[in-house]
Amino acid sequence: MEYIDSELTRLQDVLYDILEEIMRVCKERDIPYFIIGGSAIGAFFWQKIIPWDDDMDIGFTRENYERFLREAPAVLGEDYILQCPFTDPHTPYYFAKVLKRGTMFMDKDFCKIPMMRGIYIDVFPFDKVPNNNSLQKVQRTLCRFLNCCFMGKEVWMWTHFRKPDISEPHKDRNVVATFFNYIVDLLVPKMVIYKMLSATQAMFNAWNTKYYNMVLMPRDHISVESIENPQTIPFGRLMVQAPLDLDTYLHHHYQNLRKHLPKEEQENHRPEYLSFGGEETL
Repeated sequence: MEYIDSELTRLQDVLYDILEEIMRVCKERDIPYFIIGGSAIGAFFWQKIIPWDDDMDIGFTRENYERFLREAPAVLGEDYILQCPFTDPHTPYYFAKVLKRGTMFMDKDFCKIPMMRGIYIDVFPFDKVPNNNSLQKVQRTLCRFLNCCFMGKEVWMWTHFRKPDISEPHKDRNVVATFFNYIVDLLVPKMVIYKMLSATQAMFNAWNTKYYNMVLMPRDHISVESIENPQTIPFGRLMVQAPLDLDTYLHHHYQNLRKHLPKEEQENHRPEYLSFGGEETL
């Protein structure tokens, strides 16, 4: 399913509105943030959102991320809401989202989860990772396992031990890993899993290391210097904070990075159900 041009333009306008509100909160509370992922690609090549993209992503270091989770709910405008495990017990995501009230952006595989919904921006914590590649792999493996356990509390996405809750179950996890996933989900409360995951992500933050990372992703490295000394760059109608050495970060994370992609490679997340409030789009 693809967007029509007017629909995508309207969605991108809402995303800018959400980002502007997040930036207002961060400025008011003096909480540093930085754009990441596809949003950083858009800023790098176009000085705006990627023309075919339908989401935005921002990051915080762990300390600032936890401050944002604590302080944002009290100061976000009435049209916005913070979704995270502390505000929405049914979220399947370990990271946070800022949603626009009165809107809808819903994938069919997640439609049965009784969670908050709306057009959103993803908000990720970044933690230091060890310089040693083997230690990175151990940390990443533990975090991915705990994340599967966390998500499995709300939606079972694999072929083993339970009937999958999604139409196309993931087949990349072996029986042993899925078995332990199933046992943890039977015995351990969801918030305990979340705290274990957060602690594992943050376990090297006191170390003198070279990079921050989302930890679950092997290539999302951003140097400590680039995060602690951000730059201000244009992004659509806004001026946003970005990692200092944006070129190096993007080429490390996206090794085939280029501005112009053929139509078949222009990916986005067109949902099954989309509503801007009042008018609806299926």
